[in-house]
Amino acid sequence: MDLTLQHDMPGFKGARHFVVEPLVEETPAIFARIRCTDSLHLHGGELLNDLTLLVMSPKFLWQDYDVKIDDAMIEELGLFDPDDLALLAIIHPRDPLLESTANLYSPIVVNRRTGLADQLVPNVSEREFGWPVRAPFPLDRDD
Repeated sequence: MDLTLQHDMPGFKGARHFVVEPLVEETPAIFARIRCTDSLHLHGGELLNDLTLLVMSPKFLWQDYDVKIDDAMIEELGLFDPDDLALLAIIHPRDPLLESTANLYSPIVVNRRTGLADQLVPNVSEREFGWPVRAPFPLDRDD
C-alpha cells in the first residue's frame, strides 16, 4: 500500500510518500516497514538514501489503545467511515526485540481506503495524552 502524508513527517523535511511493506509473508503479520520514496536531504545537505521505519498496529499489544483524532485531521484524511481508519505506531527496535519501544504518543493515522495519512502530533503532554513516546512492549501477554 502507498501512503501519502498530508504534511512532512516530523523530523524529516520532504518525507511525504511511503510504501508499506510486510516484513514477512505470514498473515497476519505483526510488524511492517514503511519506506520513504522521496529524496531527502539532511540538515547539512547530505542525501538520505533510505528512510525506513518499523511500524505495527498498536492494538496488537495494547488492546485498550485509543486516541482522539481532531475533526480537522478527520476531514483532511477523509475518515468519515470508521472502517477506513488504521493507526500505526513507530517502533524503536532494540536487541532483544522485547526491549523495543513503541511511539504511542504520536501514531501515524491512515485512511486505508485512500492511502492518505498523517502523523498525529498532540498539543498536550504525554501525561495528558495518556500514551508515552517510548512505551515498552508488554511482557505479560498470554495470547
